[in-house]
Amino acid sequence: MNRLFFLHKTERGFLLSASDKGKPYFVNVSDSPDSFDSALPPVKFIDNVLLDWNSDKRPFCHIFWDDNYTVVSVQELNAGASYNLRDLGGYLTASKDAVVKFGLLYRGDQPFSMGSDVSKIYNELGLKTVLDFRGGPEHKLWPDPEIDGVTNYWLPVIEENPTKPPEHVVVKDLSDIFKHDDQWKHEETVRFSESYLVMPFDNPAYKKMFSCLLNNDVPLLFHCLAGKDRTGIGAMLILLALGVSDETIMEDYKHRSADYQAYIDFRENELSEHLLTDISKKHFSFFFGVLEENLAGSLKKIHEDYASVDEFLLESYGLDKNDLDKLRSMYLLPIKS
Repeated sequence: MNRLFFLHKTERGFLLSASDKGKPYFVNVSDSPDSFDSALPPVKFIDNVLLDWNSDKRPFCHIFWDDNYTVVSVQELNAGASYNLRDLGGYLTASKDAVVKFGLLYRGDQPFSMGSDVSKIYNELGLKTVLDFRGGPEHKLWPDPEIDGVTNYWLPVIEENPTKPPEHVVVKDLSDIFKHDDQWKHEETVRFSESYLVMPFDNPAYKKMFSCLLNNDVPLLFHCLAGKDRTGIGAMLILLALGVSDETIMEDYKHRSADYQAYIDFRENELSEHLLTDISKKHFSFFFGVLEENLAGSLKKIHEDYASVDEFLLESYGLDKNDLDKLRSMYLLPIKS
């Protein structure tokens, strides 16, 4: 694979760019990741180009160069008040001979935040399956919508004490969480970080996720509350199964859309009087952002405890070579035509 392409939404429109400059490539644009009007000849481009795209739907660029073919679209998606909805497509495998397909796998914050637009958004994404990784109180307070043609699964990733729900879910005033002393905040942050050493292993929620993928129950959305921790582990597991590198997985985990960053900035300003120490700031980061060392800890434990990623996936999720081959044939687009 000798070319990478990227599509970004800008104030002026959709900007398509190539990793190596000055070489021609040919593009058909459509609103589908699977097809385009073959009667229309592809348009030749060199370097960056602002697409002529006037549809409300997002564009999918079907790109040809030499004897190669790939599809590129935007990852970040606008969806009501949702701030962390992304397509998992576009990531290059470690072997650099395939990319994750667009339009099949979505990660996000809770669909409740999509508001009255949720039915329209589900339809535009073509969703068949929604996996809810949240705990009981979150699931009950902000239920996933029931949409015709979409199957919802409630799959809590973290076991909870039913007599003591997570404090951040039941408090009426968000600032109450941050009024605790630094010792409490430190212990809470450590406990959460330690959960990253448990969540990825032999987890029934993620077993069901892989079952849905193998059954082709896609397009599929998996989410938690903010779409970053429990969802981040789910994304890590999928990308590992598809042969994506640790470095790329970490980039996906750290990614912040402009909307997500704006939300974090708003909360940081709102809670500024409670964020006066390093411990408080780290607690805030664990709560609203992501701590890189958390996912790094998950990956490190996988590599320390297992001889290979394939062995980990087999022992924790029952995915043998045939399963992995099937997943990769379904959700990867080879670069070579």
